[in-house]
Amino acid sequence: MFLHFWSLLVTWLSQYIFVWLLTSNNMSTKRKLTTLILREKIAVINAVKSGMKKKDVAAHGMKKKDVAAQYGLPASTLSTIIKNEADILLRYESTSNLSSKRRRLAEFPDIEECLITWFKQCRDKNISVSGPLLREKAEEFSKSLGHNSFCASNGWLMNFKKRHELVFKKVCGESASVNNEICDEWNIELQSLLKDYEPKDVFNADETGLFFKRLPDKTLIFKNEKCHGGKHSKERLTILLATNMTGTEKLKPLVIGNAKKPRCFSGLQTLPLEYDANKKAWMTAEIFKGWLIKVDKKMTKEKRKILLFIDNCTAHNIIPPLKAIKVKFLPPNTTSKLQPLDQGIIKNFKSFYRKEVVRKLIIDMEQHSASPSRINVLDAIRMADKAWRSVSATTISNCFRSCGFSMTQEEPSEEPLEPESSLEVDWNRLQNIKGQFEDYVECDEGLATTGTLTDAEIIDFVNQNGDADNDNENDDDQTDPADIKPSVSNKEARAAIDTLRTYMERYCVLSKSEHLESATTNNMQLLQRHLT
Repeated sequence: MFLHFWSLLVTWLSQYIFVWLLTSNNMSTKRKLTTLILREKIAVINAVKSGMKKKDVAAHGMKKKDVAAQYGLPASTLSTIIKNEADILLRYESTSNLSSKRRRLAEFPDIEECLITWFKQCRDKNISVSGPLLREKAEEFSKSLGHNSFCASNGWLMNFKKRHELVFKKVCGESASVNNEICDEWNIELQSLLKDYEPKDVFNADETGLFFKRLPDKTLIFKNEKCHGGKHSKERLTILLATNMTGTEKLKPLVIGNAKKPRCFSGLQTLPLEYDANKKAWMTAEIFKGWLIKVDKKMTKEKRKILLFIDNCTAHNIIPPLKAIKVKFLPPNTTSKLQPLDQGIIKNFKSFYRKEVVRKLIIDMEQHSASPSRINVLDAIRMADKAWRSVSATTISNCFRSCGFSMTQEEPSEEPLEPESSLEVDWNRLQNIKGQFEDYVECDEGLATTGTLTDAEIIDFVNQNGDADNDNENDDDQTDPADIKPSVSNKEARAAIDTLRTYMERYCVLSKSEHLESATTNNMQLLQRHLT
C-alpha cells in the first residue's frame, strides 16, 4: 500500500511539473504590453495615413499590419489609436509634453496654467526656478484664484512636473552683443544650410508692431513709444510676416489684436488675413506654435520641405515636432544684420500701409467728411493685406541677398524700397502735419511684440481664456456703432457688381494689368454663381 501511495505521488508530481513547465513557457512567449507615448501615436497615425495611398504602399510597404508590427502593437490597439485620431491630434496641438503616455488631468487646471505661464517667462529670461519656489508661487496663485483647499505638496509638485515635462537644469548665460566674427561664422554655416534647399523653399519670419490707428497728426506723440502695454495697447497690433527668399511666396500674415471678436467682425465669416488675440496684442509661444503647425500642414499637403529662419525671441521657445519645416535660429542679437525682414521688407510693408492711411484721409477730405477718419481692426487688416501684396519680389530678394542668402555672388538690383513718388503729392495735401512721411512710417519702430506678464495679468489672461463671454471685453472703446456694417442682400450685391463692372469698362481702370483684370473677372463670376 505504501508503494502504491508513493507511485501515485510521483505520478501527480510529474503531471504538476509538466503543467508548470508548459504554463511558464506560454508566459514567456506572451506579448509584452506596449504603451505608446504621444509622439509615437502621432507617428503611427501619420504612417497609417501614408499607407492608405496605394502608391505609398508600393513605395514604402507600410500597410496597417506593417505599422502594427513596427511598433509592436496588436490590431485592436492600432484600431483604437486610429479611432481616437481627432482627440490625439487635439492633444498634440495643445500640449508641449509629447513624452506622456496618458493624459494626466489636474485638479486645479487654472492654477497650473498660471504657474506654467509664469515658469516659461522665467525660463525665457534665464532665471533659475527651483521646486520650492514653484510650490510657493502655486500657493500665491491659489489664493488669488480663491482655491482655499489647494495644497502645494511634494506629491503635487512631482505630478505637476510630469504633466508638463519639467526638468530643473542649471541655467547657462546667453551671448552678449553681436560682433563681426559671429556674423562671419554664420555666413559660412548659412551656405551649407542653403545647399540642401531650393531658394523658393527658404523662408524668414518675424513679428512687427503696428500703431494701426495712428494718423499723421499724432506721429510725434508716438515716436519711439515702446508700448509694453498700458494706455496705448488698444492702439496697436502685432503682425507676423513670412516670405521665401525669392519673394515669390509671401505667406498670409498673422494679425494679433487685443480682442478675440472685435465688433467690426460682426457678421463676417472670412478675413483676408489670419487673426488671433490676447489682452496685450502680443505674440506668445502658444500662438507662434499654432502658426507653425498650420504652415507645416500646408507644406506637408504640398509635399514640400522648407527651411525657416527665425530669431530667438521669447515667443519662439516652443517648437513642436514638424514634418515639413526645419527651423533654424539666427545667432542671438544679430537680427539687425542677419535677418532679411529687418533689412527693409518690414519697413517697405509699413510704408505701403501708411500710404493707405494717407489716401483714406485724402478721400475723407475730398468728400468733406465732418468726422475725422477712424480706423478699426477690420480696416487695418484690409490695408495690411493690400500693403503686404504690394511688397515686390525684387525688394524681398534684395533684402535676403544683403544678408548672405544667395548661392551666387551677384549684386542686389536697384529698386527703391519706398512706394511710388505720387505719395509725396498726397502727403503735401494734408494740412497742419509736422514732420515727413518717413517719420510717420517709423512712428512704431522698436514697438514691443512680446513681453512679460505680471501675476495679475497672468490670472486675468487665464480667466479670460476660460470665459467665452469675455471675447469682446477689450473692444469697448475700439469700435463705434458705425463700424458695424449692415448685412448685404443678394440683390444689393448683384447691383454692386454691375456698377463696378460698368465703372471698370467705362474708365479702363484695368487696361494696364491683364492679370488683375482676369482675376477680377474671375472673382465676379464666382460671386455671380454664389448669388444665383
